[in-house]
Amino acid sequence: MTIFRPAAFLPVIAALGLVVAPLAASAEGHHGSDGHRPPPGGAPYGGPGSMMPPIPPGITLTTAQKAKLKTVFEKAHQDERALRLEGRAIEGKIHDALSVAGDLDRATLADLSKQEDEVKAKVSALHLDTMEQLHDLLTPAQRQQAKDTMDKIKALHEQMKALMGPPPEGDPDDMP
Repeated sequence: MTIFRPAAFLPVIAALGLVVAPLAASAEGHHGSDGHRPPPGGAPYGGPGSMMPPIPPGITLTTAQKAKLKTVFEKAHQDERALRLEGRAIEGKIHDALSVAGDLDRATLADLSKQEDEVKAKVSALHLDTMEQLHDLLTPAQRQQAKDTMDKIKALHEQMKALMGPPPEGDPDDMP
């Protein structure tokens, strides 16, 4: 009968540790320390590359159009960031107003809510203005090509939705 000796397994455990440690470090580098994996292209969430491009695939921009596009997006990003910070400040004031020990100042809350709605409206107006600038940036031929591409993408999405269908209804035990 063989006696189990833990000391005999120490070299094996050490070797496994040497193999697994670099893999774990590599995984953290690819997924980040918070466990979320960045989208393809290395862009962080909310950054460039995390959503559909503003110009559909297949549209070739001139150097001048690319420069103008960059300028439009940099300005829009700065303006939206300022509006988001303003909105966060208002949210903080709402939180503070709701955290009072005594009676709520409903007039102040109504005013803060109105201010918050105004900031949201400004953000929506900024998005629309940016899209208008993108429209004006493209030539009529590029606009038509972009529309055709987006129509095809939309049709593909509809086909995928039709193939996959809605989630099944009913009791999960009744499912095949």
